[in-house]
Amino acid sequence: MMYVYLCSMGANLAPEENFAKARSKLTPLGEVHYSRAVYTKPVDIDTEHDFLNSLFVIATQLDAEVLKMAFNKIETELGRDRDDPECSKKDRPMDIDILGAIDEDVWESVPDYLASAIPSLRPIAHRLTEQEQVTL
Repeated sequence: MMYVYLCSMGANLAPEENFAKARSKLTPLGEVHYSRAVYTKPVDIDTEHDFLNSLFVIATQLDAEVLKMAFNKIETELGRDRDDPECSKKDRPMDIDILGAIDEDVWESVPDYLASAIPSLRPIAHRLTEQEQVTL
């Protein structure tokens, strides 16, 4: 079975370098399509480093639980200390999240600072979802 998810990624430590590394590690997980990456000010974190953020759509055979474990592994490989209970409030080399399975409501979970990326990804997500419905 194939799943199609809307995801986000962000980094504020060596962000351009870590985005490139993360993208190469995401490629084996499925068919991935990225939005344009944008720099944003930090939210709920005290830091001087701006974040580079992006949305992406992934069509994968991995269910959400296994995919999130793969994302966590990538974050750790890039230097994020996921064992630190405060890791979500600290600078990070990479943060990758599943926003949800592709449906009409998932787009509402996109943070405002990435809303401009929705128009470029929505048609791709729709196409991938239709392909999967035809092949199932």
